[in-house]
Amino acid sequence: MIKGEKIIVLLSGGIDSTTLLWLSKKMFSEVYTISFNYGQRHLVELEYALTLGKMAGIKEHFVVNIPHLKGLKGNALTDTDVTVPLEDYPDQPPITTVPMRNLIFLSIAASYADIYEIENIGIGIHSLDSPYPDCRAEFASSVEAAINASSIMVAKKKNRIKVFTPFLGMTKKDIVKLGSSLGVPFDKTYSCYKGTNPPCGECATCRQRDDALRSIHQEDK
Repeated sequence: MIKGEKIIVLLSGGIDSTTLLWLSKKMFSEVYTISFNYGQRHLVELEYALTLGKMAGIKEHFVVNIPHLKGLKGNALTDTDVTVPLEDYPDQPPITTVPMRNLIFLSIAASYADIYEIENIGIGIHSLDSPYPDCRAEFASSVEAAINASSIMVAKKKNRIKVFTPFLGMTKKDIVKLGSSLGVPFDKTYSCYKGTNPPCGECATCRQRDDALRSIHQEDK
């Protein structure tokens, strides 16, 4: 455990962010979570995030509305005229990429870090399974530099805010394996980009999730 340090975890209610939350509970003294309503078609994920935060016993959970993202056209998560693809992720940014989403999320989380004097911001990005530009190591290091250059707390206390990205370089299967060892309640998580309940089981995100969970079950046999 990093004694005396706090963390605010970006929590969507999916496998990655939930595993990060359980890992953070083990590593940090005080854990906060933050979720975002940005007009995503899978808005149901916010209900899962709230439940998971309560299960983890976090200090406080924040929900932030980002209305302008809902008006962005051309991506399958906020534009209902665009169909959520069923094929595997391509080698270039997929149609499910919301422009600057993680940059916006992290900057908002950083403002909470400033007010609550939180030294760490956790995000469950992993670069091997998805070609999203904001899930890469260079993005994480760049946004960390910008946050520290902008922070009131850093200017006053002469410390540093760290963007905690322990899953960089890991696959979804690696994350599920770690989550299994931490006791993550995967049955309480949600990953479907179509936003159906129950999940569609057809979109790339659902299939990626199912493959990862299946790999753990196979190892247990």
